[in-house]
Amino acid sequence: MHARFLAPAGLFLFLLFVIAAPPAKTQETPLLPDGLSFRAGAVNAVSIGKVAVYHPVDRSALEAVLLTHARRDLVEAARPAASGGASLFAPEPAREFLEGAEERWNAWWDKRFNYYDQQVTQWPTVSLPAGRYLADGETFEAGGVTFEALLTPGFTREGATYLAEIGGKRVAFTGNLIWEGGRVFDLYSFQEAIQDAKIGGYHGYAGRFGPWIESLRKVAAEKPDLIVPSRGPVIGDPAGDIDRAIARAQAIYANYISTNALHWYFGEERMRTALEKVLGAGATMESPPFCEHVDLPDWCRHIATTKLLISESGAAFSLDVGGQKQFDTLKQALADGLVKKIEGIWVTHLHNDHSQAVRDAQDAFDCPVYGVKEVADGLARPGDFFTPGLSANAVARVTAMKDGETMKWREYTFTARFFPGQMHDHGGLLVEREGHDPVFFIGDSFSPSGLDDYCLMNQNLMREDDGYLRCLRIVRKELPPNTWLVNQHIPHLFRFNERELDYLEDRYRQRIEMIADFVPWDDPNFAVDEQWAWLFPYGQEAKPGQSIELSLELANHSTSERAFEIVPHGGGAIAIGDDAKGLSVKLAARETKRIAIAARVDDDAKPGVRVVTISIGTGDFDLPHWCAAMVKVNAGSE
Repeated sequence: MHARFLAPAGLFLFLLFVIAAPPAKTQETPLLPDGLSFRAGAVNAVSIGKVAVYHPVDRSALEAVLLTHARRDLVEAARPAASGGASLFAPEPAREFLEGAEERWNAWWDKRFNYYDQQVTQWPTVSLPAGRYLADGETFEAGGVTFEALLTPGFTREGATYLAEIGGKRVAFTGNLIWEGGRVFDLYSFQEAIQDAKIGGYHGYAGRFGPWIESLRKVAAEKPDLIVPSRGPVIGDPAGDIDRAIARAQAIYANYISTNALHWYFGEERMRTALEKVLGAGATMESPPFCEHVDLPDWCRHIATTKLLISESGAAFSLDVGGQKQFDTLKQALADGLVKKIEGIWVTHLHNDHSQAVRDAQDAFDCPVYGVKEVADGLARPGDFFTPGLSANAVARVTAMKDGETMKWREYTFTARFFPGQMHDHGGLLVEREGHDPVFFIGDSFSPSGLDDYCLMNQNLMREDDGYLRCLRIVRKELPPNTWLVNQHIPHLFRFNERELDYLEDRYRQRIEMIADFVPWDDPNFAVDEQWAWLFPYGQEAKPGQSIELSLELANHSTSERAFEIVPHGGGAIAIGDDAKGLSVKLAARETKRIAIAARVDDDAKPGVRVVTISIGTGDFDLPHWCAAMVKVNAGSE
């Protein structure tokens, strides 16, 4: 898991400049109309007379500020002007984020566990209510300028676009809906449930592509001359960039569907519904036939998401204990004499349907728990992390096994593998015994129809040494001949032939190139890994006056060195140590590093959850308040 950083205005690496209309037309900046001033930055600044969009170029005689969405970088940019008396306008769907921010974070302390909605959590840390919330199609006047509001969800659920005639040009202010060149800033922001296909948020890879395409077409129908986004360059070819963006998204989604494990689970009708939400009715769907699959052997019992290996001696070894049902079934197996003793538990990954009852089973059966290090850390200290479906039921004692480490259990030989398929923190267990082909227990990483990469919050890195390329290499080159695969949800052995593996790998490599073309980053992993910068521990408790420590885990996904500027923000009640108030670090290609940040809870801090954020500047990107961690302040001693 990774962490991120942030920086104040003075530290941002973006070149800041003011363009007084009309500017000289350059390749970088289209000709802007009279009456519109623009300054590029971490959040772009736009002033039109007495009204600002996003935040003002300057604050002289400001009457109104227009927000297009409610992510905290934009909210914090607008806060000084709004707090100074300017009226704040925002889309109606942003109300839930702009109001009650403190209550949201307090509730998030518990809600973060067993979480499957899979939304980016870049919410404001402090409320900033708008004076007026706008409906779709509403026309309004601000600072003497007439605007029309269009609700344009896609990159965010609550996004809006404002249209205005300025200096003889029709200008669309689209927030973070689209980036210049027909691109978007990242892919993970599009994770969403697809209601028509009965696909929930966790399984909704790019689930907002459909609404986003509708929003782009809605903007295109207004025929704007310019698009001024909240981040990135002004767009001088709105129609062309919108067409390019839609075509790229549709190609990515068709590719994703063509290799997807969900064909096995959900069936063709639901998958076609999902595809047509993005590509349109009648779109062609690639869905290769399922690979070879047979029943499990007698020595492996299927119990929901648990597999139970049974020795000839009557002893047993459990792979995952996902919940009360599985736990009760294991206890019943002992009571009925099906097995004499459960001698160990291997945990494939951290999702609660595989780990929720591991601690209870460990205590009841008095047996060791094993996992690769990436899994063991999350089992032992779940509160330190944020990942989909994470159980809060910490496991007291976990034996971390190295990649490739072997152990003997009864007549079986186990080999642990780091296997970052369905999620980054994921392991596989190769099981070998006399008289049967080897069996590789892969957690949830493949089904007989393909790849389980349907959740963009799972950190499916797209690199040779990680993610599915690593998994495919292991399956193709590092397992014994004739090895079967087992998914914890599926009561079958299965295996792909070389032609099927070629298909999966070729399509996946094509998708990497497609995503690289769709985002402004120099490496697509920045766009699929929300946790390239992340704070640890994600949640910790402290008392007033107590010193605390955080660490920023920073991953340079680039294939060349990157410099990062880091500025922590304590917000209310948390003071950042002097040594951490402004940090610079260079990371080599693909290097990951943890950076210590000392802080202290104020002596008079009131009980409740406080949020530390980090601003990060790197290359062409400045990212205010990019990542966050929670400190739950408890009442001090009397």
